[in-house]
Amino acid sequence: MSSKHAGTYQFLNFMQKIVFLHLVVFCMRNFYYLLEKLVRKNHHIALFFLTEKFYYDNSKYLFEYMRTQNDFNSLLFTANKNLYQELNKKFPGEVAYAWSLQAVKLFLQTKNVIISYGTSAAVFFPYYLHEKCKNIIYLGHGTPVKQIGYQTPVWNKFGKSYQLQSYSYLTACSDIECLMLASGFRVHLNQIWISGMPRYDYLLSENNKNADLLQQHPYLNKKVILYAPTWRDGKLTQFFPFEDYSPEQLQTFLEKNDAYLLIRGHKESVKRKSIKRDTALFALERVKKAEQNIFVDVTQLLPFVDILITDYSSILVDYLLLDKPMCFIPYDLEEYKSYQGILLDYERNTPGKKFTSMRELTDGLHQYINNPELDREWRQSVCKTYHYFTDQNNCERVYKNIVSLNK
Repeated sequence: MSSKHAGTYQFLNFMQKIVFLHLVVFCMRNFYYLLEKLVRKNHHIALFFLTEKFYYDNSKYLFEYMRTQNDFNSLLFTANKNLYQELNKKFPGEVAYAWSLQAVKLFLQTKNVIISYGTSAAVFFPYYLHEKCKNIIYLGHGTPVKQIGYQTPVWNKFGKSYQLQSYSYLTACSDIECLMLASGFRVHLNQIWISGMPRYDYLLSENNKNADLLQQHPYLNKKVILYAPTWRDGKLTQFFPFEDYSPEQLQTFLEKNDAYLLIRGHKESVKRKSIKRDTALFALERVKKAEQNIFVDVTQLLPFVDILITDYSSILVDYLLLDKPMCFIPYDLEEYKSYQGILLDYERNTPGKKFTSMRELTDGLHQYINNPELDREWRQSVCKTYHYFTDQNNCERVYKNIVSLNK
């Protein structure tokens, strides 16, 4: 087949998929709209729609708060059979398995749906969340550092925008995040609640060091450095892309400082195997994998971390609340800006040292270990940009907003 005919075939195949997608979304949207109009809504059910295979993040913390209140019957809703079985043991009678007739009935009766992960409407299949039929409350899973939603090229491609889930209300931590969300998801500012994230209630609590986690991983009682790079949209992630990189030198540094280095690849990078393999790195005694299958909920890991290394990940926004040193390896900053985009000025809003060599890395980490107060004023200034609340009332604020919708 000539390149011209191959190109034509690929284009026609692509258009067929787009047309099919439009038809599916159109049919599901209208089918659920008509179906939901036939069923009377119960305003006292709060359905936490879990689209991940783990139980964690903002939905977890808000659910565990709301289940102790009296205004709602709070229920977990999952299509993952293993997760359903696990949660049903912990919360018997408070979990629904999405692939059941009982769950369909529950879904149609529900007025309030709460989600943390669900940018694409496809992840809720075979259900469709119609914003004219339900209060769809999006808690999110991190303050945006990169461009999101309609700000990115991928969601502006022909046909792709039809997959973007519509929300009734979103939560934010500050005015600046409010503007980011409004722009990214094309919602009115009055649809965004500046409440803080539910998971921060745990992060800021005095008892935020999980004893079970420490028992499972005793090295958390030592000096802990966490390296958590962001997702690069399928591009290869490299952990220490330095010309003078030396695993042996890293091991010597960790031994000298009685420290452990935890490596947490982004869950999408791990799932799609878009991480450059480094067998020598993980062979080091003081280097530990810290991916989601090991530490399901990073919120419970962060209190044990003494120094964070990242790049453009929203984990830096979470870690600001702990007021501990952070530093950065932005080895592909200009490339990342070109295909993903950074929302705020990078240099000004990343309060820590930037490393471009192994020597800089070990010297910089040594300085932070000896003086955790280093760059503290800078961190606190950036923290005020991202966080209006540093109390433990985020769940309460979100809860009260949901109550107000159902009076």
